[in-house]
Amino acid sequence: MRKSSGKETAKAVKRTLAYRSIFEYPVSFYQLSTFLISNKPVDGKKLKESLNCLIKEGWARRRYGKYEINREKYTNWLWKYKHANRILKENSELIKFLGGIPWIKMIAVTGSLAAYNPEKDSDIDIMIITGKNRVWLTRGFVATILKILKKHPEYDGQPGSFCTNLFLDETKMAWDKDKRNIFVASDIVMMHPVVDKSDTYLQFMKDNNWVSEYFPNFKINYPTKIKRRSSGILLNALEKIAKKSQMVYMKKKVTTEVLKSHIIHFKKNDNSPRIVEAYKAALKKLKISG
Repeated sequence: MRKSSGKETAKAVKRTLAYRSIFEYPVSFYQLSTFLISNKPVDGKKLKESLNCLIKEGWARRRYGKYEINREKYTNWLWKYKHANRILKENSELIKFLGGIPWIKMIAVTGSLAAYNPEKDSDIDIMIITGKNRVWLTRGFVATILKILKKHPEYDGQPGSFCTNLFLDETKMAWDKDKRNIFVASDIVMMHPVVDKSDTYLQFMKDNNWVSEYFPNFKINYPTKIKRRSSGILLNALEKIAKKSQMVYMKKKVTTEVLKSHIIHFKKNDNSPRIVEAYKAALKKLKISG
């Protein structure tokens, strides 16, 4: 694959720092390289040269080992990094306990916590991938366990609660083409898998390799396709019952949620459109070509 030129590399650095500035979060050289928003891969030497030039020009600066746009406002990243680690450490055992549910193939922390940029009173966004035809049974068990442990949210964004906003069937992991954008791609590459059975994380990334259109430096060695066990007749019947019973409960509350046999996606607080527009505005403000 053809490498990026010097001018293209400078634009890629600017685009990446512009995107991160939306969240007021500076990036390390490793983060910049791994999550570089570019049309083509960029090697470390060329990236370092572009960064040094932008710093000399006064466009960017390096503070406390992180890179950011000059004169832009940034958060206390060190506090947020430590805060994120505390939350992950305090909840990792519970996430692993949920992973004991036999139909769960993967549990990953997503959102601001996975990006090490949580608010002080943050909830915990997690994505769960299940075996074939098991999203509704799994959701029922997960919700019950979290309610017993008082970790199920009583309202949106409840601090310390588990926001289980996405359940996917392992046979339907590819993101819908009309829903793909830089915000979703960023969430995917930054997710933090805590429970991973049978290389499900790698399979998920393989099914969503479209993220390389935004982040070509983010590379994974994908495994060969995994053989999946056929579903049992009794459990299939229980799955249908679980879906019907939960749909009856949700019926009055449904707005923009996606509720299907292979996916449950609660999108009441979908930040995707807002972030995409904010990114476009940042590019325009900083006079950076998209």
